[in-house]
Amino acid sequence: MKFEEAFTLYGPDVEKIAEAMGIKPHKADRLINAAMNKRYEKAHRPVFDPAEYRRQNNLRLRAELREIRRRFA
Repeated sequence: MKFEEAFTLYGPDVEKIAEAMGIKPHKADRLINAAMNKRYEKAHRPVFDPAEYRRQNNLRLRAELREIRRRFA
């Protein structure tokens, strides 16, 4: 059985995946950790758009300047 199949069937259960694949539990644990890290990175990867970054930065700076002007006006 391949790791992807076992992980789909058993989730992050180390013992069941190790038994299904015929490997030692510590190797299954490493595979599970790698798969979960990969899934996390894919879900939380920031999308970098230079134009959007500049726009957001300009909006933030303008808001800060308005606040400074309001305080000292």
